[in-house]
Amino acid sequence: MDIRQLERDTRLILLPAEPQLRREIAGVRRQLERMRGSHLIVDFSRVEIITSPSIGDLLLLQKVVLDRGGRMICCNLRFVTKCILRTVGLDLHFEFAEDKPKALQTLHELAEAPAGAQLVSS
Repeated sequence: MDIRQLERDTRLILLPAEPQLRREIAGVRRQLERMRGSHLIVDFSRVEIITSPSIGDLLLLQKVVLDRGGRMICCNLRFVTKCILRTVGLDLHFEFAEDKPKALQTLHELAEAPAGAQLVSS
């Protein structure tokens, strides 16, 4: 399991390709269930394609992160993976960033925004 702490409240997971993807997501979810208030950046750079069971696991992972007061941002997605998520309507449920630095920037911008302000992402 490749979880790295990037900042005090932000962790990075570098997902493996299928068929290890589901096992990795489940392991990360179990680990995060013991933590509080952590943001998670999910790096898809090794993922060539994502299956339906792995998408379900991602939704469960996102729920754990949200339940603990964090945000989950997916980055480095291949075009085909983006298309799959868009086709099943999950492009509206997940947050995306081009790469890890942009994902961190998104988290920082939210932290610096005045109370009640909403950020619009492009």
